[in-house]
Amino acid sequence: MLTRIITGVVGIAAAIAIITKGGVVFSGAVLLLALIGWHEYHKMAASKGYHVYPLTSGLGSLAIVGMAALGYYVEMEQVFTLAFTVMLAALFTIFGAIEGLWRHCHREGENWLIDTALSIWAMLYCGLLFSHVILLRTFDAGPHIDLGFRVFEYGEICLWVVLLGTWASDTFAYFFGRAFGKTPFCRVSPKKSFEGAVCGFVGCFITVMVLSLFYLGVSLWQACLMGAAVAFFAPVGDLVESIIKRSFEIKDSGNIFPGHGGVLDRFDSLLFTAPVVYYVLLFISIFRMFEF
Repeated sequence: MLTRIITGVVGIAAAIAIITKGGVVFSGAVLLLALIGWHEYHKMAASKGYHVYPLTSGLGSLAIVGMAALGYYVEMEQVFTLAFTVMLAALFTIFGAIEGLWRHCHREGENWLIDTALSIWAMLYCGLLFSHVILLRTFDAGPHIDLGFRVFEYGEICLWVVLLGTWASDTFAYFFGRAFGKTPFCRVSPKKSFEGAVCGFVGCFITVMVLSLFYLGVSLWQACLMGAAVAFFAPVGDLVESIIKRSFEIKDSGNIFPGHGGVLDRFDSLLFTAPVVYYVLLFISIFRMFEF
C-alpha cells in the first residue's frame, strides 16, 4: 500500500509538471507512454503465441503520435494535424494487412487474421487514442483562462477537466463500491459492483459538469454533454483493458508503475475519455459557429 501511495504522489506531481510545461516535454512524455504501452501489448500477445507486427503496428503507433506531436510543435492548424493523424492511421491499417499477408505467404505466421487484427488494434489503441491526448492538450477553440495564480491555455484546462473527471469516476466507484456494492456489474471485472458503477457515473458527471461550467465557458447543456461523455466512457475504457488482460490471462499489463501496474493499466480510461471529449469540444465549437 505504501508503495502504491508513493507512486501515486510522484505520478501526480509529474503529471502537473509535464502538463503545465506543455510543448516538446508534454509531447515527448505522451509519445514515450504510447511506445511503452505498445510494448506491453506486444508482450501480452506474445505470451499467448500471437505476433503483433513491429514494422507496421509499432512504427504506425510511433508515426501517429509523432504526427500529433509535430503539429503541436510547429503550431499547425489543428484541423490539418487531425487530418494527417487519421490519414496515417488509415494508411498503416492497410500496411498492417500487407505485412501480415507477406508473413503468411512466407510461412512466418499461420494466424493471419488474428495477428493482423491484434496488430491493427494495438496501433489504434496505443497510437491513435494516445495521439488524442496531445490533440486535446492543444485544443485552442477557447480563450486562455486566468485563475489568479497563473494563466492556463484552453486545451490545458480541457485536459485537466478530463483527468479530474476520470479520477473522480475511479474514486467514487471504488469507495462507494466497497461500502455499498452488492450487485456484480460485469463478469469481465468481477470486483466491480453495479452500485459502485452508478456512484462513479454520478460523481464523475457532476465533477465534469461543474468544472466545464466554471472553467470552459460552455452552456449548461454542453456541460452536461461533457459530463455524460466522461462518465460513460471512463469505465468503458477500464473494462476494455480488463477484457484484453483477461483474454491474454494476465493480471497487469506491465510493472513500470510500482503498485499500479503498467501504462495501459493506468491510462486505460483516459485513452477513451480524451478522444471522446476532444470530439465533443469540436462539435461544440462548430455548433457555436452557427449560433445566431
